[in-house]
Parts: sequence; structure tokens; C-alpha cells
Amino acid sequence: MTLVIAIGGILPGCREVAPAFGPNIPFARQNADEFFYSVGSRFTNIQRPPRIVHARQQFGHYALTPSGVYNDTTIWLAVGPDSARLFGDEGMFSVDRYIVSAKLSTTPPDALTESREIVRLRRLSDNEYEWFTNVEVALGRIGAKNITDVLAAALVAGEGRSSTAIRADYNASFPRTAAALGRLFTIDTLRATPDSDGATTFDIAIKLTPEILKATMPHYAAYIDKYISKGKYRITLTDKTGARWFDAWAANYYMHFKVRSKAGHFAPLEGAVRPMPEALTIRLDMSMKILVFTVGWTEMMGDFELINTPHERGWSMRFAKEPDWHLPPTVGYLLKSPLRRPFQGQGIPVRVSIRDNPGSQTILNRRGSLVVQESGILRFLNRLSGTAVGDFLGASEREANRFNADAFRALRVDVAELLR
Repeated sequence: MTLVIAIGGILPGCREVAPAFGPNIPFARQNADEFFYSVGSRFTNIQRPPRIVHARQQFGHYALTPSGVYNDTTIWLAVGPDSARLFGDEGMFSVDRYIVSAKLSTTPPDALTESREIVRLRRLSDNEYEWFTNVEVALGRIGAKNITDVLAAALVAGEGRSSTAIRADYNASFPRTAAALGRLFTIDTLRATPDSDGATTFDIAIKLTPEILKATMPHYAAYIDKYISKGKYRITLTDKTGARWFDAWAANYYMHFKVRSKAGHFAPLEGAVRPMPEALTIRLDMSMKILVFTVGWTEMMGDFELINTPHERGWSMRFAKEPDWHLPPTVGYLLKSPLRRPFQGQGIPVRVSIRDNPGSQTILNRRGSLVVQESGILRFLNRLSGTAVGDFLGASEREANRFNADAFRALRVDVAELLR
């Protein structure tokens, strides 16, 4: 989420973007205020009872070896007719804190700041398990179309302008946001290059600065130093012709983003301007160092589809091709066939969308499922991932939440000032 804030604050010419939150200024002011208040509240002084704290720890520790948590009666709230284990929670902001309680609910959030989460674990065979998660967050009464309108306005505002002008506008229009994000993000490079087709290519490099952040959030800064800064990541979207529509990569404290647009619409990074197809291919590459081991993969390919209906915007992804794994030589003798299991059958589906319902709350929804086949190699990888998750839960997470809450509060005030 912090990443979304960072990119959203960099591309715009700023002042022109705020009105896109609604069909007119009063509605834009209301929608933006509710949106930033609701999302920011979810990071503010989160209060969880011991049962939820324990469940989150165990889910992180046994994500790839779910037999270790399947029969833990201290976690699950119910057992389904197919023997699936069910856990849920709901949250809402009250006075000065976000209060989360353990509860299974089948109804979506219906009030500002409310959220719902469902976790289901189903045993398929002696060593195969299926995880399913569904998270819903209320965003106020903003329309799903308004969210994409904001992004389009941000692109339009930066098109054809110099990098110097974009930076100046951003700092002048979003001073509080720039200060809040500036504790961790520094815009190292910002190029806006127009071309003969009337499009503009944005090439952005953001430097992570945990050395600045550690003055106020030392645990979060240390976590970034230990894990995030040493990782390498790349996300690329291409169409069936091989043309790239989005390219992002990160390594050595830098995050790079490259997009091209014309009149607020994405264009391929190379070639003639044309509409973005709804069906794309996503490629994910990742490498991380945990303890003394470096693990990762390349060429995790998936189907990427745009969700674009009158009342819903988002992305639907499905990964059904096993990537090329990069594992330590010390585990090379372990059978790798269990690593293929998640990509068989339905693969790994992930869906993220914003759905509005006139007269009710607009809902941010994230859901996905994962099938794992337990094995020696999964137990090894689970120990590594569990170490990274365990190091984050606690002080690092509290400081990360505070950082996000500060950023959303700053955005809320800055946008309100622009819409006065």
C-alpha cells in the first residue's frame, strides 16, 4: 500500500488530480475524505486480542506446512461441512484506535472503516492442503470509476511536462504527503519523455532511505535493511505480441517504474499508441536472502485480466506455469515435484478489485487461494519464510502501520486543501 501511495504522489501534476475523486467538487471532497480516512484508519493504533495475534503468527509460521496448524483448536472459529477450518475477523475504527475482533461474517462491511477477513484451510489429502483468503475493506461512497479517473488524471497532469515542473507541483500541492513519504522514499530519478505519437514515457527511480527512517521508526528501518533492500524483484506486463505495458524492478535500495501514457490512457512502452488489451501476461521474478540462504524464482508467468465493469475495477491473475526455481545447493537433492503442485489444476488465482454499490459502501476486495503439497523442501522454505514473517510481526509491523497511517493522514489533508 505504501508503494501505491509513493507512485500516486509522484506521477501527477498534482493540483489537477484532486477533482477526479468525484463528478463535482463537493462529491470529490467527500469521496477523497472518506477514502483516505477509511484506509488510513486501518493502520492506526491497531488493537488485536491474543487469539488473533496467535492466529496471525501461526499462519505465517505454517503457511507452507499447514498440517502444523490444521488441528490447532486455539485458532479456528468453526469447522465447515467439508472439514475445512475457518477463521475470521472484523475491524472498525473507534475514537483513536482500530479494534479487531475474532468473528466469522458472511456479510460485507457496511460502514466506513469496517473490514472483514476470512481464512479457510481445507485438507485435500494426507499431505495436500488448500488455503483460501478473502479480505474486504470499506472505502466510503467513492465510485470504482472514480478510482481509475484519479489515475488517469494523474497521468494526464504529467504528460508533456518537464520533470522539474512535475517535482515542483508535487512538493507544492502535497507538502505534508511529501514530508511523510520522504522519511523512506526519495525520488532519485524522474524522467517524463514525450514522443512523436503524443505520448509520454515516465521513468521513475525511487530510493529507499531506511537510514532516515530509523530516527523515528528503528525497527521498521532495520527490517527494510535486513530483507527488502537485499531482495531483487521484477514485474512486467506484456500482451500477446510481446509488447510491454508496465515494467517495475527493485534492487539495492532502489525501485524503478516505467509506464507510457497518452491522454491518461496507458500505451505500450514501445511502438504505436493503441488501447490497452484486457488480457495480458504478467511475469514475476523474485530473489531474497534470508539468513545465509538466497532463494527465489524467475519467469513466474500468469494470465492478467483487467476487470472493467460499470461498478467494478481491478485485476484478476492466475499463475498456472511453474517458474524456474533458484534454491541453495544444500537443498538441491530434495525432490522438487511438490513445488509444481500449486501451479496444477486451477493454478494460483489472485483477484484484487474495487466494487461500488450505490447507496452502500464501496469495497476493496482481495482474495486468492493456494494449494501446497508438504515435503522436505517445503519445510525448508517454510522455515525461511517463517523467519521473515516472524521478524516483521511485532515492533516492525507496528512502525510500518504508523508510517502508512501518517501517509494517509497527510494525503487526506493535502487533498482537502486542494478541494477547498
